[in-house]
Amino acid sequence: MITIKTPKVYINEVGSISRSGEYISKIGKNPLIIAGEKAKKAVGDEFFASLEKNGISPKNVQIFSGYPSQTQFDSYAEKAKSANSDVIIGIGGGRVLDTAKATADILGLPAITVPTVAATCAAWAAVTIQYDDEGGYVRSRLNKNSAQLVIADPKVIFTAPERYLFSGVVDTFAKFYEIRPTTEFFPEDVPSAIAIKASKIAFENLERDTFKAIFDSKKGVYGEVAKNVIDAIIYLAGFAGSFRGEHGHYSFAHPFYHTSTRLHHSNIKLHGEKVAFGIVTQLILEGKSDSEVLDAIRIFSRYENAHTLEDFALTTEKDLDFISEQVPEIFYYVPYKEKSAIKSALVKADSLSKIFRGQK
Repeated sequence: MITIKTPKVYINEVGSISRSGEYISKIGKNPLIIAGEKAKKAVGDEFFASLEKNGISPKNVQIFSGYPSQTQFDSYAEKAKSANSDVIIGIGGGRVLDTAKATADILGLPAITVPTVAATCAAWAAVTIQYDDEGGYVRSRLNKNSAQLVIADPKVIFTAPERYLFSGVVDTFAKFYEIRPTTEFFPEDVPSAIAIKASKIAFENLERDTFKAIFDSKKGVYGEVAKNVIDAIIYLAGFAGSFRGEHGHYSFAHPFYHTSTRLHHSNIKLHGEKVAFGIVTQLILEGKSDSEVLDAIRIFSRYENAHTLEDFALTTEKDLDFISEQVPEIFYYVPYKEKSAIKSALVKADSLSKIFRGQK
């Protein structure tokens, strides 16, 4: 059985923040709003004014900090019950959006996501990456539905620091690298064939449009290229990730990221930044040539994501042993099972990244 979960409505339009109330009023009138402090400022007064204009209560705003943990989900669920909320709205980056989706899932309420950065496809995906209260990965929590509505305003998203956009770009590239092995092992797998096509389009669009969109945004222009970039990171990456057949995706990059978060001292980089290094390691595990791996590092470097283990504070034998042991233990579907091979690939990925830096 194949189940496809996608939002009912996805809006990627300049000015959509100021019209949010029109869209939200079709879903609920008494939301619990979970927002990061910076994210609340990013959507500004016009978002909340639009709610009031459309008869929606703007009062139940909870400022988020920390990680999407069970503690957070339970706390927000209780607050939503107390307020008789009929919809959960998440405003911010991936952690906030994942928390809003899980809270809505617990309560059986619709979720609305309002991304203020394009650092992942969290606004779209019907999954919450659940952590413990200290930021260590617990599980990928499968929600019954995606967010019912996604409101992405290019003017808001392109105001965020470029680092977040670049994280989203390389995280989207990862969809291609992580889906490709499944299509090679199982060429008749239709969901993976669909997913790889979507990921290719996203990859190509980002390579073509990202820097043009940044250039335009600095002049206050948010045209088609800006929308293309946001579509690639949120919509196309989320769409590709939602197509999983019986084989799943034969990947290493995201399992590397998730496992590394259990080493709390390494949580100093964004999701996509660690995933990029995970892709490099995966290519080595796949047996790709050094030149192919260096080509990937070169692509990532354009988005300031040619990292080494030192950048993640993963420098000890103990760190590498932990990751090498935990990845196949936590993620049973990962085809790379040998601890020694994983450790060797991590070291080689680090070495090739250093070689690339030295050649620049």
